[in-house]
Amino acid sequence: MITYYRKDATILLYPHEACSRSSFGFKYWSGAGLPIRLINIGWDRVSSPAYRWHGERRGGGYAVFQYTLAGRGMLRDGEAFYTLTKDTGFLTVVPGDQEYYLPEDAAEWEFLYVVINGIDAVNHCTEIIRQMGPVLSFREHLEPVAVLSRLYKEIYDNPQLDKFTISARLYEWMMGLHRLAEGRDIVRATEELPGPIRAAVKLMKGSYRNDLSVDDMASAAGLTKYHFCRQFHKKTGLTPSQYLRKIRVEQAAWMLRHTGKTVQMIAAECGFEYANYFIKVFRTLVGATPSEYRSGKKVDPVSFLRVEP
Repeated sequence: MITYYRKDATILLYPHEACSRSSFGFKYWSGAGLPIRLINIGWDRVSSPAYRWHGERRGGGYAVFQYTLAGRGMLRDGEAFYTLTKDTGFLTVVPGDQEYYLPEDAAEWEFLYVVINGIDAVNHCTEIIRQMGPVLSFREHLEPVAVLSRLYKEIYDNPQLDKFTISARLYEWMMGLHRLAEGRDIVRATEELPGPIRAAVKLMKGSYRNDLSVDDMASAAGLTKYHFCRQFHKKTGLTPSQYLRKIRVEQAAWMLRHTGKTVQMIAAECGFEYANYFIKVFRTLVGATPSEYRSGKKVDPVSFLRVEP
């Protein structure tokens, strides 16, 4: 987003707000092509109840996302009805038994929308809907909307924008939705974590060789054990014990790649009391035993391995 300052307040604007309301459509010579492609993107405001789209009356093989900027809309998904107010958006795959429209008692509905197709577009959207349902709240998670807003402005400024650049932006937006689905407000970069959680991670990274308990981690965070576990999972997507295991396996992978120490020695130095348990954990997270990883069997040994939930 773009930030403007004035004496009495700070104003946050989406990039598209520097443009006018418009819409852009895209057609492609080939039927297949990119696995995620932009069909339409637009910024619109409707005020007539005649505005109504039905998911079983408009072709198929694509997904629609619509984010409410102002006013109010409605979505019917099967027998469920959803009110679409500011900071909410809906995601739907067409064809399907869905209908979105301006309700008769609403004055207007202003929104930013995108229509995409391609195998990745449909598959990713289907999975996000499975996890979160058709309606998503962005009140505290603005980045996915900001990505689409930036894309609208880019296309508005340059309607001939390269199709590969457009697809890259759509993937960025889609991954933002996956992050939202996976953990709502998960933060991946350690430096972005809240201070108490960052303190616990620092303890884990400095003392992963030791027998750390969740109580030790909560103490480093300055939180009660219950509150610490709840906040830690909310921010990282992992429990404290899982995160410690991730650190230990990543360090073990580095030692397997850069030292000649035995598996038993590496297990002990990475905080695993028993080598057999270390082998089991390593194989579960990496997909290969420590020996297979070291020799390049099943997976390629890399200089640095990152384990993600």
